[in-house]
Amino acid sequence: MINLKKAQIAILTDFGVSDNYNGVMEGVIRKINPDVNIVYIAPSAKEFNLYAGSYLLYTSYRYFQRNTIFLVVIDPGVGTRRKAIIIKTKNYYFVGPDNGILYPAAFEDGIVEAVQITNQRMFLSKEISNTFHGRDIFSVAAAYLSLNVDMSIFGEKIKPEELEKLEFNFSETKEGDKIVYCGKVIYIDHFGNIATSIKVKMNENSKALAKFKGKEYQLNVVRTFGEAKGKELLLYNNGYGFLEIGINKGNAAITINAEEGDDICLEVYTQGDFNHSI
Repeated sequence: MINLKKAQIAILTDFGVSDNYNGVMEGVIRKINPDVNIVYIAPSAKEFNLYAGSYLLYTSYRYFQRNTIFLVVIDPGVGTRRKAIIIKTKNYYFVGPDNGILYPAAFEDGIVEAVQITNQRMFLSKEISNTFHGRDIFSVAAAYLSLNVDMSIFGEKIKPEELEKLEFNFSETKEGDKIVYCGKVIYIDHFGNIATSIKVKMNENSKALAKFKGKEYQLNVVRTFGEAKGKELLLYNNGYGFLEIGINKGNAAITINAEEGDDICLEVYTQGDFNHSI
């Protein structure tokens, strides 16, 4: 049960800050629950980008107070047959479209139950927009959750295995004196640093090679940017434990033409001990 005096909604959208969409959503929420605390993970995440949005949510949620309601609207399928859902996990609630964006965070925290939002009494009005479910469905659901409305009121239960899945998977293969990790580019920040779905602990004595879009790139394995020797490509564990490729005071994504969703393989040649668990 949510403590009403500490109820908090954390918003993540790709709506941007030059239009009124985020403000309207916040207005809807405050009209239903004037006392709720509203914070933003990001009001202008990358447009239509489910990998980027799911990464931002996944790397953020655990830093919020227990029972925070995460309202996530990156929804290129708005108005189609994709479901509007609420997921309750061991410590949090997630509200948004069933397009996979909620799944990595919800799965990691432990899914307790999920419902599809179908009860029209929980909509803003009988006539809902085909293009603004953030206002008409998701904001309303988040606001009523913050008032401790039971999840069963919103609609029918969904089995966790029926949820749309977006997963940060990677493979690991031992080949002689090297280990090959293959995964996805899951996020590129505004510096051009390339976060991959590969989550292993690097050893500074390792040597690495990236295989990407038919080309090979040598990577300097470092702890941090200041250990760079020049403008070479670097490989390191980012602040969330994922392997990331960057350039000290440069843009790695432009250098190798990377985008979220691209496949990438890293060949790691070990010297001495190599700990491949995070």
